[in-house]
Amino acid sequence: MPTAVRAALTLFACCALSGRAGAHATSDHFLNLQVDGSSVSGHWDVMLNDLDYVLHLDADQDGRVSNDELAQSGQQARDYLLSHLTVTADGASGGGQPCSLTDSGMQVGRQDNGRFLRLSLTGECPVAPQTLQVSNTLFTDTGDQDTHRGYLNLEYAGQTQTSVFGPGSTAANVSLQAPGKLESLVKFIWLGMTHIWGGLDHVLFLITLLLPSVLRYREGRWQPVGSFREALISVVKVVTAFTVAHSVTLSLAALDVIHLPSRLVEAVIALSVVLAALNNVYPLVRERFLWAVAFAFGLVHGFGFSSVLGELVSDRRALVESLLGFNIGVEVGQLALVAVTVPLIFWLRHTVFYRRVVFAPLSALIAVIGAVWFMERAFAA
Repeated sequence: MPTAVRAALTLFACCALSGRAGAHATSDHFLNLQVDGSSVSGHWDVMLNDLDYVLHLDADQDGRVSNDELAQSGQQARDYLLSHLTVTADGASGGGQPCSLTDSGMQVGRQDNGRFLRLSLTGECPVAPQTLQVSNTLFTDTGDQDTHRGYLNLEYAGQTQTSVFGPGSTAANVSLQAPGKLESLVKFIWLGMTHIWGGLDHVLFLITLLLPSVLRYREGRWQPVGSFREALISVVKVVTAFTVAHSVTLSLAALDVIHLPSRLVEAVIALSVVLAALNNVYPLVRERFLWAVAFAFGLVHGFGFSSVLGELVSDRRALVESLLGFNIGVEVGQLALVAVTVPLIFWLRHTVFYRRVVFAPLSALIAVIGAVWFMERAFAA
């Protein structure tokens, strides 16, 4: 058994024995607000395991926040959420004025990927806003904010606008004028780009497919390709197959033609990372067939992309435009990753450093990360 594989299995065993292994999977929270005159209302959906990670709601540490435990610590959860949300209104005369915002109820719901807390919100602004500034700093004080993304759906006069919260972007400045089609398209292109860049599982899967593009497995070992053209042909096949596959399932899922449980989708995405990475260490599928692997697992990744889009687009009439922009954004983000990665690894391909320090160990590490994700997603309570 190759040394890198032994290292991967050893590290995975250590991770499995340590429970969560110190890892915290990327997750999303959704803030939905409606504005009517000077009144604001809506709800905030946050996964319970994310709140438990911060507030330690699971008092008996059995891996599940029970209704009794939530009843005892409900006020703590309310206070934590409201302390990280600020809404400010700009009226016709300008000058941001804070809106009062309180909770009007709390309930627990269940999605395919787990239970979530829904905090209902109501508030009043001093003026009828023309622009609404929403600051969402949830989980930015935990030290692992890179694993969380927030999405804002703001409805006003029959129009819905979408914004994204994440590292370095904790505030949204939303004009309550109806956005033009171009503005809406650009917004969803950006949403698609940030989604793939923020989705570490998608990024790692693509990287594992790119790493062998500058090598060929001959005579029982990896050898560098002779030209950039040879590497580029391999990259084009893999990226095209992945793109076509996830575009098909993204469209089918977003249009509600096919629906798969998100917990199943996320677990298989994690498994795809493991299998693609281990194939670099101990190649079973050779480079000429990697495009088929990219296509097969790309179908599943497309369902993963669709989960966010489905949450954000409630107006089915605008879905086609949103789907187009989001898909373009995913492709742009993907091509940016390829443009950075491929020239660098091509330049390093002849070196022992790349083959023995980067290629195999990095693939083994990615396999371990994917395995931990799979355990969390497939078997979490």
